[in-house]
Amino acid sequence: MRILFFVISLMAMPFGVAQAQNYVGISGGLMTYEANDTEIDSQGFTVVAGGQFDPILAIEFSYSSHSSVEVGANDYKASVMALSGILRSPGEGFEPFLRLGIARGDSDITPENENDVRDDGTEDGFIFGLGADFSLNYNSSLRLEYVQTDMGDAESDRLSFGTIYRF
Repeated sequence: MRILFFVISLMAMPFGVAQAQNYVGISGGLMTYEANDTEIDSQGFTVVAGGQFDPILAIEFSYSSHSSVEVGANDYKASVMALSGILRSPGEGFEPFLRLGIARGDSDITPENENDVRDDGTEDGFIFGLGADFSLNYNSSLRLEYVQTDMGDAESDRLSFGTIYRF
């Protein structure tokens, strides 16, 4: 029985996670975060890490942070973490893709006066979007992407431009 398991494991190795092409990236752009009758329009950045398991499928983790915005006497800050599946249309130099996954948004409202109530919120939901990678060479590409995150009482939109490095 052990020998059979070993033989099957050896035969399945070419299809395993070790064959994934991993990548990391960073992008910046315009972002909007809405929660509890408050809307934050700002710039921000996104960091991604993922693995492409075949030419059309990838899994990607992303973290987006909105710039801190001061409104009146309060300081607003928001971030979104997501785990997404990526469906690509492989091509020569141009690869459009669709994104669908789960997300968690976090918003912090810090009052200027320490005696006022601090308002923090966390929401879970879905992330979806579309974009395209423009290959520069085998290891790097430029990425343009629009993403919307719907988290029940909160919503986030992001239009970003950045770079991806494959290894």
